Amino acid sequence: MADPSPHCRSSKRSLRWLPLLLLPLLVAGLAGAAHASWLTKIAGGAEHAGARAIRKGAALDNVAAHVKALPDHPGGVALAAQATQEGHWRFVNKAGETFTAGTPEELKRVAAVLLPEAKPDAKLSLYVTQDTVFQHRAALKDLPKATELFAVIGDESYRILKRVDGTTERLFAQVRPGLFIELADRARFDEALWQLMRPLDRARVRVLALEPGGPSTITSTPRLDAASNRAAVDIIDPASLPAAMGSIRGQTVLVTGRVDGQLLYVKPSSGPEKSLLVRDLLRAAEDADVNLVVLQSTSTPRQPGGRNWFWQKVEVKGLDDALQRARMADFLNALAGPGRRFAVTATPSGTLRTGLDIRPAPDLPGGLVIKPASDIFSDLVADVAGRVLTDGVQANMRNAERQQELDQRILPGIPSDWQFLYLVLLAIGLLGLPVSRRWWQRIWPPEQAAEYAGRSGYWAARAVRGIIFLCVFLPLASQPALVVHIVQSTWHLIPTPVRWWRWLTGRRAPAGAG
Repeated sequence: MADPSPHCRSSKRSLRWLPLLLLPLLVAGLAGAAHASWLTKIAGGAEHAGARAIRKGAALDNVAAHVKALPDHPGGVALAAQATQEGHWRFVNKAGETFTAGTPEELKRVAAVLLPEAKPDAKLSLYVTQDTVFQHRAALKDLPKATELFAVIGDESYRILKRVDGTTERLFAQVRPGLFIELADRARFDEALWQLMRPLDRARVRVLALEPGGPSTITSTPRLDAASNRAAVDIIDPASLPAAMGSIRGQTVLVTGRVDGQLLYVKPSSGPEKSLLVRDLLRAAEDADVNLVVLQSTSTPRQPGGRNWFWQKVEVKGLDDALQRARMADFLNALAGPGRRFAVTATPSGTLRTGLDIRPAPDLPGGLVIKPASDIFSDLVADVAGRVLTDGVQANMRNAERQQELDQRILPGIPSDWQFLYLVLLAIGLLGLPVSRRWWQRIWPPEQAAEYAGRSGYWAARAVRGIIFLCVFLPLASQPALVVHIVQSTWHLIPTPVRWWRWLTGRRAPAGAG
């Protein structure tokens, strides 16, 4: 019987081909990971996460899927719609049937064609793509006047309201009952929407009371109120606030005051009003990576946690309820209270920062909002009751690009790009492991058990050597080691057919000789 050892040796040599086989898979995997990591930067960091995932050609399909998932409402019908560059309209019903209208007469036939079962007086709701409201807005004037419009962005839809200012028609998206974003600049709209839809991390929200003579520092973690088990109000001297922000890096800070030009005025528990330079606060917030939220009160800007002249505790009306909400939009909507409307505007502010300006907008369309009598009475006696009314909000926040980069980090404090690069080099290093290991043995020879007094010292030294090799040397030497390993594997691959042929002919030789 022939000796199988040549075959075994050949099989072992063939394992050197493994890096050549795995390299395309590794490249494909890294390309996909790189695509996921860099997509937001290529497509625009301020774009809404859901809308970013939708290809331009599939926008109407996404809207149609959204319409299909809508529950049926008595007396109303819904269609997906998209305005095109040619001035045409494309419509899709829940059954997936499509209709293209290019003339006013065809637009009048849309409901009859796609919704033959609908009643003549049924209210038509059109769910349109983002491109329709931002790039082809002029086509909206061709739609029937009674049509109710919704913009579909990602998995959500938002009602569109129109307001005419002279000869200019302005569109607003209703994000919450009391929150509206103007559909003007697409990048700013996407950034504002992203900021409002972001989760509210209540554990990292700090409410500050600016009191002269108070502490000059803020604890890095919030103190808990013994009665409610919620974060207590932190008291700090106004002049010390910019310097103290470094101790609460990455958190969200709420302060109450009145912004007048470049000054923020606050009313302490006793004494006259004090002022701070807004630019100093913004610079400190940016340096400390802090989300700064100023709850404006045009009346007396009292500070929460203190006492008024009637010895009642001062609190911001609706703040406790707002802090229990899941998203920033819900937080602001609860803070505004029923019967109030606010318009949200986002503008770039500094490096990777966004300024949010949230102001009352009672003239927005949608019908007259009547406040409950209890709320009207509560507003009238707010000062006596020790409550501060929020008349607007100014915030300086991390923008979408910055926040998403922070969310992608595996280890805090290290940029996600560096972490991704390290993982890539580590993966490449595993493919060139045989070469890297030989190099490492020359740099740091293996430990000998006889050199150590005990087994514990020997194994501790081996563990240190192995950790340094895996975590430091392997990523650093990954690229040249992989190149050398591929060259060596290719060199051994060339004569492989000859070795196999010799092995086969060697097995047949005894039979032929007989």
